[in-house]
Amino acid sequence: MKVGFSIRYKFLVVMSLLLAACVGIYLLIAVKVFKSDKEELVFDLNKSQVSNLASELDTQFEGISDKFKLFAVLSSGPQARWIGDLFANDSDVVFVSLYKKNGAEIIRKYESKNFRETYGLKSEYFEKDISQERPVPFSNILKNGDAIWNATTQEGPPLIGFGRSVVVEDGQGVAIDQMAVVGYVKIDRILKALSLVKLSEITIANREGEILAHPDAKTLKEKSLIISNPLFLAAMDAKTKTQVINFESQGEKVLGAFSKTKGGKAVVLAQASEADAFFVVSQLVERSLIFSLMIITAAFLAAVLLSRSLTEPLAQLVERMSLVSQGDLTTQIPISTKDETAVLASSFNQMIVDLKQSRDQLEEINRDLDQKVKERTQQLEEQNHKVKEAQEALIRTTRLASAGEIAGRAAHEVLNPLTSLLTRVGIMERKIKSEMTPQLQVLTDISHAWEKDFSHGGFDLLVENWKKPSTVNPEMNLWKEDLENIHGLEAQMQTQFSALHLDTQFLIKEGARINKIINGMRKLSNIRSDKRAHSAHEILKDCCHIMADLFQQRDYKILQEFHSEKDTVMVDRDEFVQAITNMMRNSLQALHEAEIQSGKKGSLRLVTALVKGQLHIYIEDSGVGVSPENQNRLFESQFTTKSPDEGTGLGLGISRRFVRGYGGDIEFVSSEPLQKTVFKIHLPIAIANNKGAAA
Repeated sequence: MKVGFSIRYKFLVVMSLLLAACVGIYLLIAVKVFKSDKEELVFDLNKSQVSNLASELDTQFEGISDKFKLFAVLSSGPQARWIGDLFANDSDVVFVSLYKKNGAEIIRKYESKNFRETYGLKSEYFEKDISQERPVPFSNILKNGDAIWNATTQEGPPLIGFGRSVVVEDGQGVAIDQMAVVGYVKIDRILKALSLVKLSEITIANREGEILAHPDAKTLKEKSLIISNPLFLAAMDAKTKTQVINFESQGEKVLGAFSKTKGGKAVVLAQASEADAFFVVSQLVERSLIFSLMIITAAFLAAVLLSRSLTEPLAQLVERMSLVSQGDLTTQIPISTKDETAVLASSFNQMIVDLKQSRDQLEEINRDLDQKVKERTQQLEEQNHKVKEAQEALIRTTRLASAGEIAGRAAHEVLNPLTSLLTRVGIMERKIKSEMTPQLQVLTDISHAWEKDFSHGGFDLLVENWKKPSTVNPEMNLWKEDLENIHGLEAQMQTQFSALHLDTQFLIKEGARINKIINGMRKLSNIRSDKRAHSAHEILKDCCHIMADLFQQRDYKILQEFHSEKDTVMVDRDEFVQAITNMMRNSLQALHEAEIQSGKKGSLRLVTALVKGQLHIYIEDSGVGVSPENQNRLFESQFTTKSPDEGTGLGLGISRRFVRGYGGDIEFVSSEPLQKTVFKIHLPIAIANNKGAAA
């Protein structure tokens, strides 16, 4: 026997796997701990950054707000000349204007000409251009006391608009008017602070979601909103001023922090993706993997040297055992070691001696067995003759059973068309008795009346009687009455002859089906279907026509709902009709049982649908249903819940065999007693949907 996987290699693999597992577990623990520490560090850093920026904004805008109020006070008196000194030392405020309550007129303004000249702005930039592109929210200023908004335009530098309401009081402290102070503040220092932060993205926004400051200048100029940002929404809903959270944005995990400023009218947001925050962790994993590979390689080389000293004695043992397996029982295994291998070799040497003794004994026994085998062979030959006779009897019995099954199938398959044929013959007989016999009697009465008149007075008396008024309708004579009766009988007989012709075609077609079924059963071989392209809808309509008599006898409805746009399938038309009518007959019997139980008339629905290139045909009835214990046995051969006079248990099985021969199948879908029982037939749609080839 050839060695497939030696102990040496097993030892090497196990040692390598153990070492790799230890290194992997260490890496997992280290990464988890480092990742947790890194996450806390990012949270603390973000929290510190947003808190500092929020405090700085609070301090800056509180000072600006106080100056705006003082600006409003100084603007109404001789102190107006001090306005320039008020903002001379404040390099951040570049424009201030005092508006009346409605915001339609500027009472007084202050403008930093150096700022406007530095950026090359037009003289009406602050009063006209900004207000057109970034309208001043006067309603918010007057309603809330102050407001802050993004005043950065497409052509201008980054600015924040800030406005506050100023109430004018009389000497007794009674409010007599309300004005609005609107100004624009440079955010260069804020943007510089934001650009210094590399790990997180920091954004300053007002509570309407409008971005006030962002490292990306394009974001400020495009009137960007962050009202859908999860971090902004959390900040607006939070009760606390400062908080850190982790969330998902566009499928990416993010570590974030926020701090509200200006009494909640603005918020500072900081967010960093986990991928960027844990980049150092990824580098740690990569370097650790490289170091681990070096350790595993060194350990593997050491294991190779160790395994060689362990496996050399085993290699000698395997070599000697190979000789023994080839029949050499004189060999011995020389082992010089004093470990477990020496004990194994000693045992193997003793086993070889025992095997040699056993082989000698077996050879002696085999010589005795040869004679016994010859004697036993003679006895078996005599018994074989008796076995052959039993086999022939068994074959005869099997053939009889097969013949019985074939007869049962033939009887069941012939029953469907034969029942339809007999039902139609009965209808034809009733039509002859109820319709054609009275018509024949009318013709007989007319001919007898004419013969009687002609025999008594010849043609003259016959004509004279024709001219007499009719007893039924005095406005016409007997000749017109007889003529109208003959014309009426002629029209009725033409209609009846047409119906009789259709009934005759039906009988011929059903007789042909019986003939084909019997010929198929006579062949005792697999059915060779004459498959062609047919319209399934047309075949279903024919099946409804075939079964219509049986359903009408019991006043059950057949509903047709054909929804499939394509219905061309490759089937043997007669076999497919046989399969469908088998299932419709089962539904008819179920409807009859349901009527006996509930006293209600049921119905049968045939529904088609096109599903993924296949035609699905649903056969649904409101019959008695199928019990849960019988649902898994429906397609078993000779299984039926009906009496022997009503069914043999072969119909569903034969129908399924036909449909499977066309590449489809029949499936039981569901059953609710007295409500709905559904079977489904699915067939592949023919590749060429040629309606001309359809039946």
